[in-house]
This record gives sequence, C-alpha cells and structure tokens, in this order.
Amino acid sequence: LVHCGSTARNTYIVFMDKSAKPDEFADHSQWYSSMVRSSIASVTPAASEGGEERILYTFGTAFHGVAVQLNEEEIARLGQRNGVVSVFPETVYHLHTTRSPLFLGLESEDSTSSWPTEVSEYDVVVGVLDTGIWPESPSFNDTGLGPIPARWKGECETGRGFEKRHCNRKIVGARSFFRGYESASGKINEQSEYRSPRDQDGHGTHTASTVAGSPVKGANLLGYALGTARGMAPGARVAAYKVCWTGGCFSSDILSAIDRAVADGVNALSISLGGGVSSYYRDSLSVGAFGAMEMGVFVSCSAGNGGPDPISLTNVSPWVTTIGASTMDRDFPATVKLGNGQSFTGTSLYKGLGNLSVDKQYELIYHGSNSSNVTPSSMCLEGTLDRHKVAGKIVICDRGISPRVQKGQVVKDAGGIGMILSNTATNGEELVADCHLLPAVAVGEKNGKIIKHYALSNSEATATLAFLGTKLKVRPSPVVAAFSSRGPNVLSLEILKPDVIAPGVNILAAWTGDLGPSSLSSDHRRTAFNILSGTSMSCPHVSGIAALIKSHRPEWSPAAIKSALMTTAYVHDNTFKPLKDASTALYSTPYDHGAGHIQPIKALDPGLIYDIHPQDYFDFLCLQGLRPTELAVFAKFSKRTCGRSITQAGDLNYPAISAVFPENPNVTAITFRRTATNVGSPNSTYHAVVSPFRGASVKIQPDVLAFSAEKKAITYQITFTTKSRQTAPEFGALFWKDGIHRVKSPVVLTWL
Repeated sequence: LVHCGSTARNTYIVFMDKSAKPDEFADHSQWYSSMVRSSIASVTPAASEGGEERILYTFGTAFHGVAVQLNEEEIARLGQRNGVVSVFPETVYHLHTTRSPLFLGLESEDSTSSWPTEVSEYDVVVGVLDTGIWPESPSFNDTGLGPIPARWKGECETGRGFEKRHCNRKIVGARSFFRGYESASGKINEQSEYRSPRDQDGHGTHTASTVAGSPVKGANLLGYALGTARGMAPGARVAAYKVCWTGGCFSSDILSAIDRAVADGVNALSISLGGGVSSYYRDSLSVGAFGAMEMGVFVSCSAGNGGPDPISLTNVSPWVTTIGASTMDRDFPATVKLGNGQSFTGTSLYKGLGNLSVDKQYELIYHGSNSSNVTPSSMCLEGTLDRHKVAGKIVICDRGISPRVQKGQVVKDAGGIGMILSNTATNGEELVADCHLLPAVAVGEKNGKIIKHYALSNSEATATLAFLGTKLKVRPSPVVAAFSSRGPNVLSLEILKPDVIAPGVNILAAWTGDLGPSSLSSDHRRTAFNILSGTSMSCPHVSGIAALIKSHRPEWSPAAIKSALMTTAYVHDNTFKPLKDASTALYSTPYDHGAGHIQPIKALDPGLIYDIHPQDYFDFLCLQGLRPTELAVFAKFSKRTCGRSITQAGDLNYPAISAVFPENPNVTAITFRRTATNVGSPNSTYHAVVSPFRGASVKIQPDVLAFSAEKKAITYQITFTTKSRQTAPEFGALFWKDGIHRVKSPVVLTWL
C-alpha cells in the first residue's frame, strides 16, 4: 500500500529568508511563485503552472513570505526548499468584545482641552485591524483637518457599499482582507455581508472612533451617556483594515493587513482581537507585531475577556502593549423592587415603550432549583422557557453560555414582560450595562442570590423594575473589570502582563447603521452610537494615546511610548485607596492591572524611560528555548544571530520587574539590570525607593542616578535575596524620584 497525504487544500503561512532569493528572479514575488509551482504535486505538468493562483498573499514589508493554499504533500515539499524559514497552518482569532477623555484628563470639565494640541497630531495615522468602518458616522467628520500627510501611502479600496468618496481627511485608508477567510469558509455571501471595508458588525466602527473620533456634541445611546463623544486623538487619522468576518478573523488575513499597514505608513496599530496563548513563534499576531515593531510601529492589543480566571491572558509578547479593562466613574443605575419591600440597585441601558410601572408589582419567576446552581432554563437558553409559566411575568435569568441580550430576547419571545439578569460567581459584583429589547436590570451575584431565594421561597413573589438614566462621579473608580484577562504570563513569567489597564466598561462610541444596539438581528432600532464593554474597548484608548505621545515625541520608539505609559500609571482609585477587582471587591494586583491605570498627561513627561531595541527583543527570544528554525521566524534573514545584550530573560529592559526564584533552594539571590534613559531636564538626579518584601531583601546599585547632557542613560542593578520563601507571589514597586517625576516599576517576586 502506498500512503498518500491528504489532497484537501489548507491555507499555510510560509515565512521566507528574504536574502536567499536567487539572482535569476527579478523580484521576491516571482521567486515565491516559482517555489510554490514546483512544489505542487501533480501527475500532469499543466497543473503545476498555477503557483500564482495558490498564493493568497505576499508579504514584503514587516516580514517576508506568502500565505498559500496547498495540501499536506505539497506543503511538506515546499517546507524543504532553500529559503523557507518556517511553515504554519492558518489559525482563527476572535474579537474581544464619551466620558473617557474627561476621565483620563484629556479634557477638563469646561470642555477646554487639557492636552497640549499641536499640528503634529494631524500627521499621525492609527491603523485599526477589526470589522471595518461605517464612514457616515459623524465621528469620522473631517472638518478642520489639514491635508493628508504626504508620506501616507494607504488607499481607499472599493467594494459593495464602499466607494472612494467614503474616505476623507479623517479616514485616510480603508482596506479589506478576506482571501484567508474565503479559502476556509467559502465565498462571502455579498447579500448578507459586505465584501468591502464597510462595517456591518459595529465593533470596528466603535474601536476606530475610540482611537481618533472627531468631537460629536450631543452623542448618546437612547438618551444614555449624553455628552460630547470624541476619540483619544481627535486630530489623528484612521486607517481601517477589515480582517474580521462573520466566521472569525483568520491569521493570513491579519498578517497581510499588518504588512500592508506598515507599508502604508501607520504610526500605531490597534488590534482588539486574539486567540489562545501559544509559543511566540506559533502566534501569527505575535510574529506580525514583531515585524511592525522593528519598523517603529507601536502595537497595542487587548488582553482578552477571560477574567477573572488567572492565566487567561492573550497577546503577551513583550513587544506588544497588552491592555486590560477597567471601569470609569459613570454608571447607568436601575433598580429592582421586590414585593417584600426590598430594593436592589443594578444597571441597564433599556429604553422603550415597554416600561413597567414603578407603582405596580408584577409576578416574578425563576426557573432554577436553587439560588446557586445554574441550569439551561435558569440561564434562559433558547427553547428552555415554558410560555405558560413565563407569560406576563418578570423572569430571573442567570448569566452564562448565551449573550446577555439574547436571554432577554428569549424571555420576550416566551411572553415575559421583564428580566432580572443575575451574575454568577464568575462575574461577581461587576455590572455591565446592555441595551436590552425588554425592560431588564443586571444585578451582582450577592443581590442575585437574595432575589432568587425570594422567588423560590414565595409562591406569590412579585417585583418591578425602574431605570434611572446616567450617573456621574461614581466611587470607587476605576475598578478592574471582572472580565479583564489576568496574569501571570506563563509563556514568560519574567514579563509581567497585562501592561496597563484603560477604560473598557460601558464605553460610548460610534456604531454601524446596519445593526441595532443589542447586535441581535431582531433588534430594528438604529443608533449613531452604542455602549459596549470589553478589552476590545480599552485597547483603542491606549492606541489613541500612543498616537498623541508619538505626535509630541516623534523620536520615541514603541518601547519608549510603552514605558512612559507604564511608569506613570496609577494604582489608586478616586477614593485614594488601592485599585479594586470587580470580581472580588478586594484589592487588585499587578496580575490584574499590570503597571496600573493609564494617565495620558503624565505619560507625555515621564522623566525616565526604559527603551528596548529590536535586537534586545530577539536576544530575549534566544533565551526562550526556541530552536534555530523557530527563531528564524523573527530573524527574517539567515545572518541574524543571538547577541549578548541580555543573559537572562529578566534582563530585558522592561518597565516592570518580575523575579522568579527556581525550586532549587540554593538559588537565593537574583540580580537584574535595567537602563534608564533621561527624557526630562538634562541635569537631573533620581533617588531610588523600593517597597519592602516579606520574602526578600532588595539592593539597588547605584541607588542614585545623576544625569547630565553628556550622560543620558544609566544602567543600574537590582538584587533580590531570599529571606524566607513565600508560598504566594509578593507584589511591590520600585520608584525613581527627582522631586518632580515619580518613575514607578511594578515588582513581582515568585518562588516556584
């Protein structure tokens, strides 16, 4: 028997060594086509002539290679050819689904800008990899913007629902990438989906307007959150790269978009999507971001919505800025009043004709067997509610499995007149507001248990719901969102992730005109703005602020911008107490909030920065146990070698410090090196202050850094010596102070 490989074609990402191109080929595309053509297994020579047809994308700026459709036998042949660095199968990524400028200090109460505006802001372009853009949104009005930067090479691609005229001086580029998606899922149905940059999902429009939306007075969602909506960098330009479709976001499309965005000339990339954590070299987004970073592009990614579980982070590469989510000081309160007189506060964005009378009580029902264990019917899943039992009643539904707004639709379809959405242990006391299709209030786990117990123990249980609009200056805030993914970063414990947190709960921003605010197909309401939550929302806050910093500090590297954001972040809320975790109501740790909550104005003048060069990141990878063929994905060319800039992973010049003591009890001391670069007054002297640890003593040499015009960068050592091994990680901080600046690095000590 002769075993034949599968004849089914799949998409593969093939990274190439650019320098290995034989002289006989005029360009790299010709060389790649020739290699693919000669690798196609076929009994007829004619079939091997279609190398170009099998190639979906050619990469040539941030990295080099192709996305190609081959079967197992063909890809095995191609992988053996000279010049092929590595081969990876296609993977699927998923989306991480007006008050914020004021809350972040970018605007004062009287609406005059606190951020120093300069013409240079108009020269910054942020690329947003997402579901496209809705160009008619008032957030993309280009009034007052000057000419598009001369260096910009982007284009406005056309397709169904998207024409050249849809780009302007705000939306300076719009492209769509679907070849990988179509290769895996079949041709896009143009009747139900736009095969163009137009956004029918809403996610991409929301994130793009958060980055750089123009100011829109009177923005609101059905009357909620009324005010002026504006992006973080309202003078910056947006380029939309549509990589996500109804079936997901495919790695070949993402890589092609990153490569094209870098070639177009973006200054920053905002990527609110992710997959599971895999080794650096196997993560297409990580590889793509490395190439962008090498070209000076700042890349921010969402941390994921896997919290509050530990080790739930995605996008953990040190060259990416990983963003967790926090609340703001704005809320949308709603109340539940029970027949026994008890009242509970929750949240809601409901606005409709079906308001319940606050003077009347309505029958209340819960389909669970007790207040703690959830069942399909207690979660109000599709097809689980009995119309005879539900009609005319308020239904209690547990969170889980199905989308929150869909539970309301299920209740409505079964004849229910209202819903109380109860958190479970997973979400704790965190409240996320939704634009429900029937009167509905979300409550925390504790209140949910009380309400459920009342409904189960009282055959004549009743309730009513009331909606109280928008509340500002909520305390405490910010609070780490329960859904925000958590560390530690198991890929490299020495790299603390997430990096920072930013507003990601109940964020008002622009919305598609193709979908209702609940995103349900049955929702026929149309709104210009929507309120969403997720690390998808926190990521563009940081992308926009990075653009602002870049416009004021054009010489800064992506690592310098990240350092400024991290070392100026704060870890106390507006009640002057340490940040709390919404899932537990206890204090959060750097595994939850990273370096802390972003503080844009301070980040413009951080005093000191910790810079990292591309070779430093490569040397870090050399210490991660990668084989030469795996390292080559980042090397890009065969002559790149591991340098000696760092000798241990913890020596990467990262703004956070994480020391990991091995199980070997003989290792009692760990020393790391950091190099601080002065970006403030030339003649500055900084003194070190470090928080005490139970398990270790800390020594810093030198503990005074004296900078001058000639001496702009100084290297210091920090040594941790074990006093008593701890069973849990210890958290603290190192500060460098000069009387004006307070340069803070979070410190984590772990004993394995």
